[in-house]
Amino acid sequence: MTTNRFHAIRLAALLTALALVATACGGSDEGSTSSSSAATDGAATTTSEPLAITLSYDWPTVDFEAVPIVVAQQKGWFAEQGVDVELIFPPDAASSAKVLATGDSDLALLTTTDIAFSVKSELPITSIGNYTMSNNWGLFTKPGTPVSIDGLKGKRISTYGDSWTKAMLPFVLDNAGLTNKDVEEVVVDWDLPLLLNGKIDVATNTTNFMLAGVRDETGEDPNYLLARDYGAPDVPVWVYAGNKAWLAEHADGAKGFLAAIAKATEWACANPEEATTLFGEAYPDSGYSFSYNRIGWTDTCRYMQDDAGQYFTQTDEQWTTLGEALKGIGELDTVADPSAYYTNEYLPAG
Repeated sequence: MTTNRFHAIRLAALLTALALVATACGGSDEGSTSSSSAATDGAATTTSEPLAITLSYDWPTVDFEAVPIVVAQQKGWFAEQGVDVELIFPPDAASSAKVLATGDSDLALLTTTDIAFSVKSELPITSIGNYTMSNNWGLFTKPGTPVSIDGLKGKRISTYGDSWTKAMLPFVLDNAGLTNKDVEEVVVDWDLPLLLNGKIDVATNTTNFMLAGVRDETGEDPNYLLARDYGAPDVPVWVYAGNKAWLAEHADGAKGFLAAIAKATEWACANPEEATTLFGEAYPDSGYSFSYNRIGWTDTCRYMQDDAGQYFTQTDEQWTTLGEALKGIGELDTVADPSAYYTNEYLPAG
């Protein structure tokens, strides 16, 4: 997804800069809490010049996963903290990690596989907080068409050319006793119309994007199976990440950014109608309907907290699980120590 954001292609999005702001809240190491009820602890208004931050998205155009960024800006929660953030977009789904690694952005929204492969390539980036907490990627068919692990042979299956899709699909095929030679992989920019029109048999995507698209177009739900039930690791799909050199110089900025995002995420999940309205107002030319954004954002919220109700907090286990899984399919030669992939140092204090 880088993602395969494997999500639905965003039609024409504004590349408008978002002004966002933040001062530091306390961070914590692994096991620290990050509930947004604590996100404002220690927050203080500053009269100094805000810290300029560039945030690169994981997809070439904007979509509802940017809701927390928009909400934090519109509600003034970044303004309470001390940063000025410009949201930028990579040229394609495979480039966001490179944008961050080269210093063309300071922070980014990436997939966990982007991080794993960046560590393999010794790129200077690290994950600073989970965006979601589990794997909601899967295989989808249009309403009324069954999907099963035993019926994949010979099917036309969409892919996005991103690191997540490339990593996840082999697990499902292997579970079915198949290889990529047993299916026809079709690289797409936007899978929904191809699926609904019968140009592909199966779409690879995440529930938040595909449920939103199919319901908005047809009023019905697609049929789907989740890859985590068929061999794929159940790990977070997306994370917030930072350029290591920037983080070393601007720790307070990273902490303040996550503090405001935590508050915005909790509010947006509790108020999806208002949150998606704010998103639509910020990006009126995104090409998405209010219904699509509301459905997609509501489903996204289902995956954003861990079992303890916390946002962002990462664990050694999630990174080791992902690394071992990728090594098992030949995508990694070795699995690095979890500390090579992530830090909880910048999470809001709890």
